[in-house]
Amino acid sequence: MTKVQAKLQYGGSLFWLIFWAIVFFPIALILLFTSVGCKMGGTSYQFQYDGSRFWLCFWILAFFPIAFLLAFLNGFSVTIDKEDNTTIVV
Repeated sequence: MTKVQAKLQYGGSLFWLIFWAIVFFPIALILLFTSVGCKMGGTSYQFQYDGSRFWLCFWILAFFPIAFLLAFLNGFSVTIDKEDNTTIVV
């Protein structure tokens, strides 16, 4: 049996993440996805939101569907680093 471990890292402010998790969970969830990384085996994955976090959170509070449109229009960047020092940016 093969065991795979993954370590999740958040690159933003933990204060705001915890604050919004208590006050309004959807904002915390979106903030988590705007700057998160994961390391599995010898490969690390970094996801970064390319737009403004403020406006994304504002539209979640004001009108939730606009936040999804904003996220898809601005997009996300993905960086994959492998153990053999190969970097792939998508």
